[in-house]
Amino acid sequence: MARPRLDVSDRRTRTIGVRLTSAEAVDLADRASSAGLTTAAYVRRAVLGRRIRSATVLRIGAEDRRELHRIGVNLNQLARAMNAGVPAPPGTREAVDRIGELVAELLAHLPAAG
Repeated sequence: MARPRLDVSDRRTRTIGVRLTSAEAVDLADRASSAGLTTAAYVRRAVLGRRIRSATVLRIGAEDRRELHRIGVNLNQLARAMNAGVPAPPGTREAVDRIGELVAELLAHLPAAG
């Protein structure tokens, strides 16, 4: 299903040109990349006074990454089944609560977002 079209008043139709030195352009691209944003999104947030957070890259091993992927797939399958009216198996709430605890522990080890 395609995304609904934006109302005409919500479409970004204006372009503003800014001249930068090569060094400034590189610095801008680096800042945008560090925030996990495109250059345009970064500039838009900066100009409009919106918060710009640095993206945190979680460095984990391949086995941990696979395990996280498996957990995510299982949670997605569970959510799809429940949305289709299938009752949750016994112990689901406890398992999801435990996953939440593990995520909180993981996030506690990350550097504070700025």
